[in-house]
Formats: sequence, structure tokens, C-alpha cells
Amino acid sequence: MDELHQKELVFERNEKSKGVAYILWLFFGWLGVHRFYAGKTGSGLAQLLLSLSVVGLAVTILWWLVDAFLIPDMINQHNLNAIDMIYGNEPPKPEPEAAKRQLPNEMDSRRQAMLNDLKQTGYKKERRDDITRLYR
Repeated sequence: MDELHQKELVFERNEKSKGVAYILWLFFGWLGVHRFYAGKTGSGLAQLLLSLSVVGLAVTILWWLVDAFLIPDMINQHNLNAIDMIYGNEPPKPEPEAAKRQLPNEMDSRRQAMLNDLKQTGYKKERRDDITRLYR
């Protein structure tokens, strides 16, 4: 297995699903379980603790409704953080001239398919420096 394939497998293991997050939100959202799933441990713990009191439960229910609109961004951010963790800020490696003239191999087509899938779901990644930032 080459390095790129290993990185793709690591990403697939760490990737979170919006569908799963919405199911957790629907059934256990008032406890903040969907926030734990999305990697927002601090706010998930706050929702859990607030839901244990009557006054806090009223606040948590409002928070729970607002979270219905925030879940896609939370999951996208988690997945982008996973991509950054796996790939880091690796500068693109220059390709030798002979490789540029060759037809793409199977791994190049897999990588391109993965990038196309990410673009279709709203992910965009730019080079990180002072001027540009990671954005959705």
C-alpha cells in the first residue's frame, strides 16, 4: 500500500456523516450527543449539564433547535480538520517531466475522484498561509 492510499483510509475512518449527526440530534440532541459526535466536546458537555436542570432544559431545547442549522458546518469543519491532520501542510511535490506526459495511474484517478467528491459536498481547501485560510 502506498502512502496516499493509507492517508485515504485514515480519512475514511475519521470522516463523520451528516446523516448520523442528524439522527443523533433528533433522538439525543437535547443531551448534546450530536456535538460530541462532531468533536465539539466542550459545548456538548455544556448541553448535557444544562439539560439536567429544568431551567437549563428550556435553554437546551432552544439550542437544540438552532443546532439543526449548524450541524452541516460542524461536520464539515470536523472533516476538514481530519484532512489537515492527515495531509498537514505538505507542499505539492513537483512532478518530473516524464510523469506529466504519462496517463494517470489508478491512484491518481482515485485521488481525483476523492477530490471531486469533496468538491461536490462543499469542501474547499486552499493553501494555508497568511493571506488565504481554510474555508467552506
